[in-house]
This record gives sequence, structure tokens and C-alpha cells, in this order.
Amino acid sequence: MSLLAPLYFIGAIAIGAPILFHLIRRQPKGQVPFSSLMFLKATPPRLTRRSRLDNWFLLLLRALALILLAIAFARPFLRSVTLSQAEIPGRRLVIVVDQSASMQRDGLWSQVVSEAESVLADLQPADELAVVAFDGQPRVLLGFDETAKLTPEQVQTSVRELLEKTKPTWLHGEMGNALAFAGDLAVSYEAQNQPVRTDSLDGSAETSNSEITDSSAHLILISDMAAGSELDSLQTYAWPKSLRVDIRRVVTNERTNASAQILESKAESAQDLDRVRVRVSNSADATSSQFALRWGGQQKVNADGDPEQSASPVVELPIQVPPGQSRVVRMPIPGPGMTSLVLSGDDHGFDNERFVVTSEPQPSTLLHLGKIKGEPRDNLLFYLQRIPFSNNRRIVTVESLDSSQLTAMPDPADVPLLVVTDELPAEVGLKVKAYCEAGGRVLVVLAKPRLQAAKPLPVAATEPTPDASTPAPSVYGTTVNQISGSQLVFAEADVSDYAMLGRIDFSNPLFQSMADPQFNDFSKIRFWAHRKIGGIDDGWKVPAQYDDGDPAVLEKVIGEGRLFVLASGWQPMESQLALSTKFLPLMFSFFDAGTNSSAIEQYTLGQSITFPPSEFAKIINPAGESSEYKQTLDQQMIDEPGVYQFQTDKQTSLFAVNLNQAESRTEPLDEESLAGFGVLLGENVSTAELLENERQLRDRELESQQRLWQWILVLALALLGLETLLGAIWSRRSSAVDVVAAETG
Repeated sequence: MSLLAPLYFIGAIAIGAPILFHLIRRQPKGQVPFSSLMFLKATPPRLTRRSRLDNWFLLLLRALALILLAIAFARPFLRSVTLSQAEIPGRRLVIVVDQSASMQRDGLWSQVVSEAESVLADLQPADELAVVAFDGQPRVLLGFDETAKLTPEQVQTSVRELLEKTKPTWLHGEMGNALAFAGDLAVSYEAQNQPVRTDSLDGSAETSNSEITDSSAHLILISDMAAGSELDSLQTYAWPKSLRVDIRRVVTNERTNASAQILESKAESAQDLDRVRVRVSNSADATSSQFALRWGGQQKVNADGDPEQSASPVVELPIQVPPGQSRVVRMPIPGPGMTSLVLSGDDHGFDNERFVVTSEPQPSTLLHLGKIKGEPRDNLLFYLQRIPFSNNRRIVTVESLDSSQLTAMPDPADVPLLVVTDELPAEVGLKVKAYCEAGGRVLVVLAKPRLQAAKPLPVAATEPTPDASTPAPSVYGTTVNQISGSQLVFAEADVSDYAMLGRIDFSNPLFQSMADPQFNDFSKIRFWAHRKIGGIDDGWKVPAQYDDGDPAVLEKVIGEGRLFVLASGWQPMESQLALSTKFLPLMFSFFDAGTNSSAIEQYTLGQSITFPPSEFAKIINPAGESSEYKQTLDQQMIDEPGVYQFQTDKQTSLFAVNLNQAESRTEPLDEESLAGFGVLLGENVSTAELLENERQLRDRELESQQRLWQWILVLALALLGLETLLGAIWSRRSSAVDVVAAETG
């Protein structure tokens, strides 16, 4: 016999109460004084045979009734068989291993192997197991079909060897995708209809057709649970209702982890061209806040083997960043041979380098076409020559030619921007149009001194004749329309006092660098005069307008290049533009419009490079190993941060590949963040616990079927009734004997 609630049997000790009551002799409470006895010495009662147990049968009935009550509360039942491991249902386990870059911290991967071994140590023959690793994408290291052919001991050995060979990668951890992938794998896998091999204790082989239910499926997630893990994909995933995740967190005692990020430069002043903005972030659980930045790499050597002196000396910049915060500092541009920004002072070095490409400055020319008359300050060229277009990537020379001096089409590679401030002869206009179609950028400035009345341009037969409200064309009409192929008309705007820019499209590359609220105020720039432009077709964009609705800037794509039209000059007699802080970034935008030099030099691991594959293309990794780049899939060899080379038979280009910035967020992620996406959390039940739970379920079922406690309770009540009846009978007999003895006495 077994007991469902054995602790209730402790109540059986209550049988000592009747025995105690029998052995205690109660003293009479009341005393009656007698005068005839007051002079006698008191004599206490002595123990006699009547102090012993007389009605032992009643005592036995009472004790037996209490024992039966205790047994009834303990809910006894008869167990027919003993539960064995071969009879419990099998489990479906999926071990999900984090292989992202943050797992490169010291000591974490060895903990991963240990946690996996603890799960495998409890593996039973009827269990199903799969192992999934993830970084940017999840992948199955060992599937259900493979482990089904192995014994538990063989599975333990295979998984251990597999994890020891596998190491963390440099990619960003997409934990949400991995959990969704493993969840689908756990609930959708269908085992083959064949008996499951089990090994009995005596070594003989047995078979079991144990069914594995969804409720016995578990994901064991082994990860550092870094805050930078990507979970957004779980928002669109319906988590299985019966699937639970057992999180096995691996930790390190050294918590300080800082990272540096090179920000995009915003050319707000000439000083910004020689500085690089760097953001340094510190982990929220850090114990230190003192760090240092410096440029690192190998210096170039001259013909004698001596290192060349860098134009920008290498300095170490100290910086203090409190835990959980970030700071932005300005670093000098890296000198020749410097290929990385190195951070020092934290506990983990896997993310302490941000690689950069320091190309040699390339010479280029800004070409001005127009006549120079009058005072220098009244000419547009005067202000163009004072713009610091040169930076660490280019050396820009501003040249001016009369329109008649342009004998050949400029090369867009050498002349990125051509500024036209005068009407061009037809033959020169054709050269400028060819230059624009080849990829060059042309800025036509409609300045007032050059605006003169002219005859209307010929209108195509299909176009309506302009009415009186249409602006009369100017001498600029021929040049702009010749380059653009449009039928624009120009006239002087009627400005009573001044005009301002009323609508600006900050999503346009021309104004994107000034989109922040602290830079997008153009209300202090006044235009004393400007031109009206009519006949604008759908091929034109209007990035900016005046407050009277007239276009201020026009833009059109011509072939592979761009044509810009500025409706006013920037000299003081026309406007305040050249004297404002917006002039430099606007001209930089005209010079760089449509190009993104950093896009072909800086990449994040996992991001596709934009270099076109070809038969002769090669990619050389930081270690100097070369690999063919004939198709896009060949990019998989870019698997670690560093400076790579793209080579063809015609060119060689350098590009930097860096770690995803999110991997530097190593502070612990709250497990409730997963629960917020609907993920069910729960510990994986071991075999011993599963046996105990299954035994308790079977015991409850047997006890509810047998209901022995009811019969025991009836027997206990019967014994109490018999004891009451016998006690009453014997009490009457004793009273009768005492009465007879008193009468005869």
C-alpha cells in the first residue's frame, strides 16, 4: 500500500492522548471542611491499582480509530506496477546556441559547451534532439533525423565534438529569427513511423512507440542574452502555445564593454573637414568609465625602409563615458597607413577596432564658365574661390574660363562640378550637355547682372502658346533648355522688399545635411531679387521654393549627370546667401550631389557590397588571402572585420568592413523582453523530475479510482460508535456497583 499524502499520517501520534488521559489522576477541585477533622494530619492519596489502565479495550478502540482517521487523510491506494524510464513519454529538445560576435568574450563559449553537456547528460533513448546555431541566420548543426540513429551516448559525444569545433562568428545575432526557426522545427517535425530503439538495464535492446507530444517539446536557449540581440522579427511570429523556452544564460564577471563609432561628417565649417566625429558608448553595467582613442595601423615606409612621417601625428585622446551613456568627440583625420580607430580601457577587445579606408587625396577641379566684370565682390567667382572644397579625400582647384575658351568636353572624373554664370554659345552648350550626360554636374546660376530681355524662345507645335501671365524668356533660356531639352521661360520676379525660402525639401540630397532642427532655419537669409521660372515639366524637381511660390532651386537628371538651376545669385547685391552659414554646406552638396563616397568604402558585416562581380574580379581579405568574385554569393568570404581589397584587371579599390554596432551592447537583456513578444518561458524538466511527475499523476489516478479512504473513514466512524456504546454500558454497570456497595456498607 502507498500513501498519496503521507504527511497526514503524522496525525497518528494523536493516539497518545487517550493513554495520557488514562494515566493522569485528576484531583478533586472542591473541598468541604469538617470541624471534626480539622485537628487531623492530612494524608495525600496513594497510587493504587485503580490508577492503572482498566478499560484497555476502550483505549484500543480509540487509538485504532485515530490511526484509521490519519490513514484516511493520507489517502492510501494500492500500486499495481512500478513506473520505469521506458514507460515515460519522450521529449523533443532543440538546443539553440548563440554564435554571434558578443559570444567572443572570454570564457563564454566554454560555458556554452558545459551547458550543452548538462542537457545531454539527461538525454534518454526515447528523446528527440536537434542542435541549432545562429548569428545573422539560423542553421541546423544536428537534425532530428541524424540523432535518431544514435544512442544517447553517441549523441553526447557528437554534440560535444561539434560545439568544440564551432566558434563564435563576427556577425550580428538575430535571436528573433533563430527562435522562430527553432520553434517551427520543434512543432512541425514528424518522426518516421518506426519503433524507437531503447536500451534496457540488462543490455538487451527493446523498442518503444512512445509518442512525443507538443507539451513535451522544449527549446534550450544558450546565450549571453546581450541587449543588442535582434528580437523584432518575433512581432510577426505566432508563438506555439505549448512550446516553452528554457534560457541558459552564460555570463562573465568582467562587465565593462565600450565601443567607438565613426559618425558621418557634416560639413558645417572648414574645421569639420579635418576632423572626424566619433561616438563612444559604454555598457550600462560597466564598472569603469575611463577610455582612450587612437588611430592604429601600419605606417608606410620609404625606399630606405624607414617609416614615413605622418602629416597627422598619432595621438591618444582620453575620454570619460559614464555607464550606460555615450559621448561624441572630434578626432583628427587618420594619417597615411592608419587603417583603424582603436579604443582601449575596457574589459573586452572583440569590438575595440573600427576600420577605415584612408585613400590618398585625389585632385579635382571646379570649373567656372562666365565673364568677370566690375568689382570682385560683385562676381560669383569671388565667393567660389573661397570655399574650402578640399578635404582628406580630395584636393579641389577652382578654375575660371570664358565660355569661348572651352575647347573640349571636360572629364567628369576630373571636373565633378561645372558652374555656369553666363549665356553659352551653342557649340559650347553642346559640350556642356555632353559633359552632363557623361556623369558631370552642372550648376546654372541666374544672376541679375547677366539677365537681359530677349525674344521668346520658339515653342513646339504641340505646346500651347504662352499667355500674358507666362514669364518672358531671358538670355539664359537657350543654355538651360539646350542642356535639359525643356522649354523653360525666365523673367525677373517682382520683389517689393525681399524674399525668403519658404519651402525646402530636406529629404533631397542638396539639403539633407541641414535637416536637423539646429541647422534647418533659413529665415535669416534674404533675397533682394530672383528670377521667375515657368514651363516646368515633370522631369524637374523643385528642392526649394521662395515664400511667394516661385522655384528657388531646380534639379533634373540628364543622362548619368545632373543639372541644377539656381534662381538667384549668392553675391551680396542679390542675396545674403554667400554671407550665411548655409552657403558652405549647400555648395558642398552641389559638389557631391548624387555621390556617396563612404558607401563604397564602409560596410557592416552581413551587408552586401556594391562592387559588381565579374570573371576577373577578386576579393583579398585582411590576411592577404585572395578569393574569386564571379557571383554575388562569393561575398560569403567576407566574414570578419578589416580592410578588404576589390581587384579587377582595371582597378583596385579598398573598402572597410566593421562589426555591427549593436553587438557592442553587451549588458544583460531582461528575460521578460522575450515574454513581451509572446514567448513562453519555462525550465526543461529533467528525467528524474519527469518520472516523479508521471508517478504522481498515476498515483492520483489510482487513488481516485480506488477511493480506499472512504472505506477507512467508515470503519473509523464505526469504531468510534462502538467505543461510545461500550463506554456507556460499562459506565452504567460501574455506577450500579458503587450504589450497591454504598447501601451495604
